[in-house]
Amino acid sequence: MNRERRKLIGNIFGDAAKYTLTVGVIGGILSGKLASLPSLTVGAIFLALASLAYYVTPKDREEG
Repeated sequence: MNRERRKLIGNIFGDAAKYTLTVGVIGGILSGKLASLPSLTVGAIFLALASLAYYVTPKDREEG
């Protein structure tokens, strides 16, 4: 049960990372200017969320 919750939370963090990166890129394209500070902020948030998703998601068990 706890393993399933961790998988779900890992998926949520992974999706949030993808959506953050997508919004950052589209926002930069639509605004017509790609500023460095917002780009770095979006990149940092993406890395933080992706790292959380990696460490929260449980590793595969050995079937035996």
